[in-house]
Amino acid sequence: MLGCSRLLMRHAVLLFALAASQAVPAEELTLRDDKIAQTPQGREQLKYLVNCALPADVTVIASAGEQRYALPGAMGLAPAWATRPLTPSEQRRVSACMLARTNLFGVPVQISMRSDAADATKSLEADAGERRDYPFFEAGFFGNLFQEQPEGYVCTGDAPSSRMRHLRSLLRVCSLPITNAPGASYVSRCGFVMVGACRDHAFVQNGVDYSADVLNVYLPASK
Repeated sequence: MLGCSRLLMRHAVLLFALAASQAVPAEELTLRDDKIAQTPQGREQLKYLVNCALPADVTVIASAGEQRYALPGAMGLAPAWATRPLTPSEQRRVSACMLARTNLFGVPVQISMRSDAADATKSLEADAGERRDYPFFEAGFFGNLFQEQPEGYVCTGDAPSSRMRHLRSLLRVCSLPITNAPGASYVSRCGFVMVGACRDHAFVQNGVDYSADVLNVYLPASK
C-alpha cells in the first residue's frame, strides 16, 4: 500500500516510460528507461502505477543493477499505455486509483474500489458478495498526479458518529482532516484537498471536471 509521503512526487518521468516500452512474448513489457526503478521508493510508485494502469495479463519488467523486477498489472484502467502516452482521462483514472490506494501508515488494507462511470472497467464492478463484505462508503478519490503540479482530492462518504473511530481502527485515515493545523478542514491527513461530502458532487476543481474519473472506496462495516 502506498504511503502518502511517497506518493505526490514528480510523475513526469513515468508518463513516457511505458509508452517507450517494447512488447515481448507472454505479454511482458520492458522499460526502456529504468531510472524510476533504481530506488525502493521509485519501485513502489511503479508497482502501483502498473497495477492500476495495465490489465492482469500484462507484466512490466524493470531492472536495477543485476536485479530484475516483475511488476504485474491488475486493474486495467489504461491498457493502451503499453503503446502510447496516457490521455488526460487515463491520467485522471490512474491517478484516482493511486490516490485511493494511498495509506498514511504504508501498510496493506483490503478495500473495495468502485466507479459510477458508465464506461468503467469490470475490475471496478463489485458483485453481491463484495458489496455485502464492504458496505461502508469511506470516500471518493480523484485528481491528476501526472501534471507538473500534482493534484489530489477526496470527498467523504458515509458519516456516522463512529466514522473517525472506524477509519482509525482500519488504518484508513486519508479521508480524515488534519486536526492540528490552520485550514485543517480542507486538507486530509495524506495531503489531499478535501472537497466535502461526495453526495454534493464537488468534482469540478481548477476548471477540470473529474466526475467521470472518481473512484469510490468501500470498507468493512464497523463492529
